[in-house]
Amino acid sequence: MNFMNDGANIKQFGMINYVNENSNDDHVISKISIVLRRDKIEAPYYMDTKIRMSSCIDMPENGIVHAMDIVNHHRMYNLTEEKYNIIKSLILDIREDEQVKIFKKEDRIKAVFTSKNADEMESFFISYGELFGAIDGLVS
Repeated sequence: MNFMNDGANIKQFGMINYVNENSNDDHVISKISIVLRRDKIEAPYYMDTKIRMSSCIDMPENGIVHAMDIVNHHRMYNLTEEKYNIIKSLILDIREDEQVKIFKKEDRIKAVFTSKNADEMESFFISYGELFGAIDGLVS
């Protein structure tokens, strides 16, 4: 899978999906945070994305619990009003549950996706592929 475009801009969600599909660890914890803002004067339509993946290994016989950050990726975007509204609509269409939380304020919308294993992360890519694809499409 090629998760980079011709200009070598990493497509965040393509990269995370690639890492998830190629990880042998059973216990990979992932957290994705997408924040849309429209409160800045110099950039009225703004998005901030943060992705963190960690691998945890529990070896009680050795008295060790080990955690390692696999990916810690942060990207900031200045958006057009049109792109802002598309992504906002995709986020507002999401149904919240234990793994997905949506926080709304007058000038900010935040979506947080949390998974505890590769299967849960894969279900995010199936369920929210349109949202992740729209964000990755901003850098192509």
